[in-house]
Amino acid sequence: MPPELSSTALKFSFVCPLTAGIHARPASQLAEVANNFRSELVLTNLRNSREANTKSVLSIIAADIRHGDRCSIYSRGPDEQPAHAAVRRFVEETLPLSDLPLAKSYASSHGGIPRVLQAAGVTCCVGSPVSPGIASGKVVRVSAMSLPKAVSQETASNPEEEIARLRLAMTAVRARLRENLADFNSPVRNAVLEADLAIANDVVLTERIEEQVCRGKSAGYAVVETGAYFADVLRHSGSEYIRERAIDVEEISVQILEELYGADLQSPVPALREPSIIVAENLGSQQLLACDQRWLKGIVLEHSGKTSHTLILARAHALPAVVGVKDVRSQFSAGQVIVVDANRGLVISGVSTAVERFYSREKQTLDRQRELSREDLSGAASTQDGKVIDVAANASSEEELNRALQNGADGIGLFRSEMNFLERERPPSEEEEFAIYTQAARLFPEHPVIVRTFDCGGDKSAKYLKLPRETNPFLGYRGVRLYAEHPSLLRTQLRAILRSSAHGRIQVMVPMISSLQEITRFKDELARAKEELERENLAFRSDTRIGIMIEVPSVAFILDQLCGEVDFFSIGTNDLAQYFFAVDRDNSKVIELSDVLHPGFLRFLKQITDDLHAAGKWVGMCGDMASEIRYLPLLLGLELDEISVPPSEIPRLKRAIRQYSAADCNSLLDHVIRCTDATAVGQLLASARPRKSTEPLLSKELILLDSDSRNKEEAMQELVDNFFIAGRTEDRQALENALWAREAVYSTGLGFGFATPHCKTDAVTANSIGVLRFRQPINWGSLDSEPVCMVIFIAMREPQADNDHMQVFSAIFGRTT
Repeated sequence: MPPELSSTALKFSFVCPLTAGIHARPASQLAEVANNFRSELVLTNLRNSREANTKSVLSIIAADIRHGDRCSIYSRGPDEQPAHAAVRRFVEETLPLSDLPLAKSYASSHGGIPRVLQAAGVTCCVGSPVSPGIASGKVVRVSAMSLPKAVSQETASNPEEEIARLRLAMTAVRARLRENLADFNSPVRNAVLEADLAIANDVVLTERIEEQVCRGKSAGYAVVETGAYFADVLRHSGSEYIRERAIDVEEISVQILEELYGADLQSPVPALREPSIIVAENLGSQQLLACDQRWLKGIVLEHSGKTSHTLILARAHALPAVVGVKDVRSQFSAGQVIVVDANRGLVISGVSTAVERFYSREKQTLDRQRELSREDLSGAASTQDGKVIDVAANASSEEELNRALQNGADGIGLFRSEMNFLERERPPSEEEEFAIYTQAARLFPEHPVIVRTFDCGGDKSAKYLKLPRETNPFLGYRGVRLYAEHPSLLRTQLRAILRSSAHGRIQVMVPMISSLQEITRFKDELARAKEELERENLAFRSDTRIGIMIEVPSVAFILDQLCGEVDFFSIGTNDLAQYFFAVDRDNSKVIELSDVLHPGFLRFLKQITDDLHAAGKWVGMCGDMASEIRYLPLLLGLELDEISVPPSEIPRLKRAIRQYSAADCNSLLDHVIRCTDATAVGQLLASARPRKSTEPLLSKELILLDSDSRNKEEAMQELVDNFFIAGRTEDRQALENALWAREAVYSTGLGFGFATPHCKTDAVTANSIGVLRFRQPINWGSLDSEPVCMVIFIAMREPQADNDHMQVFSAIFGRTT
């Protein structure tokens, strides 16, 4: 403990719960809380003894707090009691939720150079793909982001004037960041901009710069020295995420310098007037945002980690990006046309006809596969014996709504409205809520959109609610229990939900119901909101459906009463399991006791669904259990009407549902509820397999009778691509490798114009035969040295491949002869 705090300071300790450590986002949130108080707040990382001013984002990040580090926070000053309480509450309740990824990361290694490109002798540079996609354009070289050296020796004769100039410059930078923040509505871009703004607002950064000026240094020197100091500290962190923040500090420092000197100290990003690829050693997030997005097609960088803000933004903009390309500035010249293949991690220069042809065919393949996937997703998810189950999406933002639509969601099964209430100074207005609910309704005109009324409390706190501190908030004041104390919030929300019902199939769902009285009181409030809207002549649907979440076990024993009050039910398995097992899901010592495969819990779910279906009620499920594909046979056995899952899981679950028999799943559920423990249930579940696919060995989509392939490499690529389009493989690289491995042993050109490439691999989903007939014969290296006119491709799965592929050969060539 610091000596000056030892006698009177308030203290608490904690262990960092974040996988990525305390990085920019949680640091800025913690600093925001701390800056509401005058008291001194000191954070200490007990692993390395580094101390941080809790009001400074950079100071917190520089403490290098990693997952599992023990830390302490001391507070002392005129308002130390409320400061201590607020910071502790943040650490205990909000910090564990701050590890949300800004964007999904992708594979960090390349998938190899395709044989077609190898045969064409193209020049490829290999890197790591971090934002998927393929793009081509002219190289635009951008200088690396770095602090300038020219101002480093400057001194100032009038510190007061220098500080005045400095403050004006910093104010301008902050204003520009706020302006950019107001222009964007993407959560990813906003999070990046907010992190940059937190650096520009940092109290320790400002204090250190001003201290240098007071010692006679110029404002420019002070900015360079301070920026370099913090960048160096961050680059020596053990966390990749924190090391990536160094460039953000440098970029903010450069912006302050440019305001001071009225000039571009960095080489500005050239104006883009045609399809362009940015090539640089590194790139700052503000440099990326300055680019004209109409013409920016891809990014190639020498130095950048997958967690850099620049690459997080690239993924948000769907910009193909490859990093880790060595000597990038010497590899590519300005104006040169290159291809960025960020699916494989390749950058191709010297674009030839062969390269253009390869990527033209690649685009056709990917476009066709996406088109067929969309057709597949647009249909209902039906089991092999005809049981239909809706696969809806969980959502809370415009971005998630759009993703749900793209992934074929059967509506929105859970719109988490409370997410729009959190991390803000005041609740959303009626018009804000009306706008997002209406957007959801219009995106899904044929499907239900279920809006859960705000479920604050527990692990979701909002400042303006002034919720009391609770020993166990999950068992306390949350969900519907808040509504009596906050009637105006509820009335505003109900008005917005009802008004949006005029634009689609909006439904309302109430969280944390535990008694009949709670739902009747809620319905009274809903009736009053309807009366208000009628008096104001505002449109709404008077028959808007009402549902409740089944999260509190007591509800299961009054379903007969509740069925008379509401239209539908949704099982929230996360909270229901927590309350059923009496286990805190954040307590590592008891979490293993909470297992949704426990036979008692499965019996409980079956009782609920059986009782509700007997009463003619619709019942769905949301929560982690609904999105776990290994639990799917149990969910089908429960005969749920809907599961609501993250948008990314929808395609996989829809495809899986079509492989099962509902009758088989019913039988499985009957067996598992008679088990004695979760282990036995898990074993039965692991042995349950989808019915064997009825995919024929040869189907019309695997036959191409007008192939324009010009050589063996293109033919192999076309065969593999066609299997991919037809859904016979998910791993094109593995299938192509298996083909060429066989071809390396001996030529499969049998003579008489035939070739029979074949392989044994689990890269195919079913034993399959593909056929190619060429427009023009191609050289195959056949036994009779004659060109090949037709290819018969045989791919067998590993387990029975030894026997099956010989039977296939015999059948084919027996008929041929």
